[in-house]
This record gives sequence, C-alpha cells and structure tokens, in this order.
Amino acid sequence: MTVRVALFANHDSAQIAEIAAQIAELGAEPVPLDIQIGRAGKPTLTIGQTRAPRWGDVDFTDIAAIHIRCTAPRTLPVLPPVLNEATYTDYRHGYIDEQALNASTYGFFEHLHLTGRLVINRLTSAYVDHNSKAQFYEKLRAAGFSVPRSLSTSDPEEAARFLREVGDAVVKPAIGVGSTRGVTAEDRARLDELLLCPALFQHRVPGSTIRIHIVGDRVVLPLRILADGIDSRTATRGFEPVTLDPAEEAAIVRANRSLGLHYAAWDAILGDDGRLTYLDCNPGPFVMWLPPEDRRTVFGALARYLVTFARTGSLEEAA
Repeated sequence: MTVRVALFANHDSAQIAEIAAQIAELGAEPVPLDIQIGRAGKPTLTIGQTRAPRWGDVDFTDIAAIHIRCTAPRTLPVLPPVLNEATYTDYRHGYIDEQALNASTYGFFEHLHLTGRLVINRLTSAYVDHNSKAQFYEKLRAAGFSVPRSLSTSDPEEAARFLREVGDAVVKPAIGVGSTRGVTAEDRARLDELLLCPALFQHRVPGSTIRIHIVGDRVVLPLRILADGIDSRTATRGFEPVTLDPAEEAAIVRANRSLGLHYAAWDAILGDDGRLTYLDCNPGPFVMWLPPEDRRTVFGALARYLVTFARTGSLEEAA
C-alpha cells in the first residue's frame, strides 16, 4: 500500500509543492492541505474519541506522518492605522475569532501526536518557543547551550543598566519575525517607550551568521549567510557552504532535540574559534530563499524522514 504524508501550509504554497515532489519521488503520496480554517471555501476539521480525525475531506486514519510549514497557524488581523471605538470593536472581534480558530487547530495536531502520528513540528511546543524569544533563550541557557547575554524588559532603568554593561547591543521583538537591529544613541535616549511594550536586548556577538538546517539527528545543510546588515534576512546577497566542527554539529542537534524538534533551521553566530552562539530556531522554516540545489538537499532529507516513519512507524529508522 502506498503511504500518504500530509503537508500543511497556506493555500498554493510553493515550498510545500517542492516537498511534495520529493515525497512523490520516494514512492509515497503527498497530501497538501490548506492550514487556514474559519472562512467560506476553507476546510473544516473534526476530532473526537469515536470519529476519525478529518481535515476537510481527508480522513487521517491511515496517515501517520504530517508536516506543518508556518511560523504560526494563523496571524492576527491587521491593526488599523487609526483606532476609534468602532474600529477597535471590529479588531477585537477578529482577535477573539482567531483565538478560537487557533485553539481548534492546535487541538487537531495535538490529537494526531497523541494517537501515535509523527507531527513535524508540534504547535504546542515548538512554535511556542519560536514565538517567545525570552523563553527560548532561557531554556537553552538552562540546558547549557551558548546564547547571547539577553534582557527582556519593559523597565527603562534596567534596559539602560544592561546596555551600559554589554556595550555593543542589538534589539529585537520578543515575538515573531521582526528584524534585529543595532541599538543606537537615539534608542538609548528613548528607553521610556519600553513602558508601552517590552523589548528584547542582547549583547552583539562578533562573528558571521550561519543558517543550520537539521533533520532528525543530522545537520543536513550549514550555510554562511552573506548580508550587509545586522539582520541576515535584510539585503541578503547569497549563501556559501561552511564546515562546522563535529562537536558543534552534535551540540546543535542535541539542542534541536531538547526542544522536541524533528526538523528546524537555526540561526547562529560562528566565532573565530569555530564555536556557535545560538540566535534563533525556526521549526517551520522558509527555505525558498535558498538556491534550488540547496532546497533539494533540505527537502530531500525531510521527505525521507517523513516517508520512512510513515512506512515503519520508527523514529530511529527515520532519523
């Protein structure tokens, strides 16, 4: 019997199409699915003790492997440029709707995990860490992995003290995919704005930015990101292969597993001494910015992991 692998993303995802092609080459059947629910023309979902899990018209009884491509299953409604009483009410209504849709989506994938299926990666763990930077850094620090000295705060005095202590620093949002930038003199002069919203400050670690793709128990593609700014996603000029110390490769695989991940792309700083300092971990990474041959390397490894588990039910064989 041909095994099936479910692939979730937004409708017509080019990345899912490439993963699906790799799965088909391995003789399995890819099942691409729209992860968005809650609007006309979108799929429904069903989970329950006496019913097979269904997403739209797809019965998951015989699907053992699932991949989710997104940083969050849903995003909040766009905030209007000006909020009055009426627009605030509309925005708040949309926000509450999104919470119910999120809860149902999380519940569906957690049901699949708890009934013995492979979910790459679980929304209730992997994405929570990705979307809570302070939590992510403290988990890694407590486990003995190298991360930058960091401070998440809404206290202007604490921020000023931290910046005096570390000197060269960067600032980034505490959640999501906002850009990282250097802390300027102008920033230091307006720290009172932290009272309105916390920010995450970090010591700026010298070195080059590395993107490290992991599948199972292997680093499958480490790349140096060539970019002109602090944030490697801004004005990216390209990528070049990089060789990591075997001990560093083994350590970042352990870090990946410590977060419960089967697949991820990590961002790290590679120092002159060959050691890595971890910056971020994306459990549903965007890979389409890489050249085609590099995408094939990453998606091929992911496809083999999914298909092997679907056929054997063994994580050891898949890894």
